[in-house]
Amino acid sequence: MENTKPASLPVLLKSLLASLGQALLLVAGITFLSFLLTYLSPGDPAEQMLRKGGMMVSEEAVEKKREELGLNEPMLVRYGLWVKNLIQGNLGNSYKSRKSVASELASALPYTVSLTALSMLFVVLFATPVGILCARWQNGVFDNVWRGITYLFSSLPSFFISLLLMYVFALRLGWLPVIAGKGWKGILMPAMALAAPLSAWYIRQIRAIVLREIEKGYIDGLRSRGIPERTILFRHVLKNSLLPLVTLFGISVGNMLGGTTIVESIFSWPGVGRLAVESITARDYPMIQGYVVWMALIFLAVNFLVDASYRFLDPRVRRGGA
Repeated sequence: MENTKPASLPVLLKSLLASLGQALLLVAGITFLSFLLTYLSPGDPAEQMLRKGGMMVSEEAVEKKREELGLNEPMLVRYGLWVKNLIQGNLGNSYKSRKSVASELASALPYTVSLTALSMLFVVLFATPVGILCARWQNGVFDNVWRGITYLFSSLPSFFISLLLMYVFALRLGWLPVIAGKGWKGILMPAMALAAPLSAWYIRQIRAIVLREIEKGYIDGLRSRGIPERTILFRHVLKNSLLPLVTLFGISVGNMLGGTTIVESIFSWPGVGRLAVESITARDYPMIQGYVVWMALIFLAVNFLVDASYRFLDPRVRRGGA
């Protein structure tokens, strides 16, 4: 007989502490690896900062700037100092803007969050019903047409879709600005550029998930009782397909919140992804490290929320079962 007794509080606390320990080890490993890669990467931030105006500088000036930035210290010493400051809540200052890394990320974050929210809204409202209907009319005209469309958009890179949207909606029709502004018109094209390939992927995934659910035995039982097909699809099949759909949603949100670098750069959208690209170009090591920490924390938080949502969506998880 299946054990339906809820997990005790000490067991849950132990599991939480184990997850927290794994998360800390993961963040430490990611930050150390990124620090090592930036240390080994070619280019000198001090020299690049001094020569950004196109002026020639002496070796003495470069060496003095390196000493000022702490770049002459061994890599492990620099990493240890960075970890010490991180524990104190200090991500350092940007080499490029001289501003706090935390404040720079905080100023770019609302733009990435708004772009992520609108893109995912487009995806969920469009891809979910289309994917369900493709499964409902499997191998029919509707299904075959959308399978062809999804194959096409899944193979198109995001920069090509961005340029295509620019040509149609900005240059030909003149409805939207080429360079994204801070108003609602400015965010539409970046959101559509992100939503188009992601919607194609979601339609295919939702179709496969729903088809697997339709093939289960309880569906035949519902049909034999005369329950309408629409009720079966949207009340039973969709409900029982929520777990994999929530996982897909969490992965997509984590990727977008980490910054959609190509789309944000093409449309000059001042989000986290564009900030990361500019920081890599400028060899802005503190900003790069801050971005890595942000990415790691975002994926850990999303994974935690997805796991927590299982307890609400699946009674077996709440009971400590399978």
